[in-house]
Amino acid sequence: MMDFRPNEDQIQLQKAAADFLSKESTKEVVFAAFDGQDGDSPELYKKMADLGWLALAVPEDKGGLGMGLVEQAVLLEQLGYYAAPGAFFTNACISIPALLALGANDEASAVLDGGKKVAFVIDPEFVIDGHLADSFLVTVNGRVRLIGGSDVEVKPLETIDGTRRAASVEFSEQAGEDLGDVHAVESVVDAATAILCAEMVGGMQKSLDMVLDYVKVRTQFGRPIGSFQSIKHRLADMLLKTEASRSAAYYAAWANQSGADDAALSASVAKAYVSDAAPWVTGQSIQLHGGIGFTWEHEAHLYFKRATMNAALLGDVAFHRERALTLTTSDRSEAASGGGGRSRG
Repeated sequence: MMDFRPNEDQIQLQKAAADFLSKESTKEVVFAAFDGQDGDSPELYKKMADLGWLALAVPEDKGGLGMGLVEQAVLLEQLGYYAAPGAFFTNACISIPALLALGANDEASAVLDGGKKVAFVIDPEFVIDGHLADSFLVTVNGRVRLIGGSDVEVKPLETIDGTRRAASVEFSEQAGEDLGDVHAVESVVDAATAILCAEMVGGMQKSLDMVLDYVKVRTQFGRPIGSFQSIKHRLADMLLKTEASRSAAYYAAWANQSGADDAALSASVAKAYVSDAAPWVTGQSIQLHGGIGFTWEHEAHLYFKRATMNAALLGDVAFHRERALTLTTSDRSEAASGGGGRSRG
């Protein structure tokens, strides 16, 4: 059974990540990436790689730190809290574990040190961080192929979140190297879905913290607006959705780490819930900040845009609700293999 209390190692990881990101993923860094050509921050990415964060959940015998998905969720929550830009999530949580699951250890090692980026293609029309990738993992006729960037035509796309962008890709089905059966990476996608939910929770918590600070100092009719009952109700709802999302995300991370019977189900339940809750909470932050919350210079819109972007990745609300229903009413192993229906990746 999962113990929802963080252990000492997880607490230390959380504190170290928060300390680092508060200095390195500042508002200025995030806005520079948002307004930049590709939404990336190569310096930040390299520093995170040097800290070993890309290798956090990789087994020690494969060059990693030997921690688990729960620890990775702790780290991703902090990355979400500070709206860290770049391709960390796609490489640390999808491409590296997929390469390891397929036995491509040498390719994974090249990504672990931050020198190479690999994009995992679920939908060729919308490949998250595809414009930053050196290589691509693609599924063709039930097989996974690794294709070099020179053999792929990449067209950057405009996305709502300037710090998490995407591209469409075109490639020949014969290009690259065959790495194995697609079934080898199905659990990787579920684990990544759980971790993505943890990142969304970080953005929700930041939005809540910002608005709590604001309503204590913003006055109306001679009183802080946080003292008004209607504001208190909305803040309580924001807190409820944030804490429920955190519980769902961490349970899904634990279930996928432990190989629990409901691992796939927990990932879909978490993604369905958090994909509804995160845009609402971050949107409420904009509303409760009033006029200042709608300005470009304020951070509130960054978190709403990240939440909206993440809600569409690795399967949207409708996909995961249907998948969760299928997993609870039919053969679970058969339903779990429905990852190909995810509309964004």
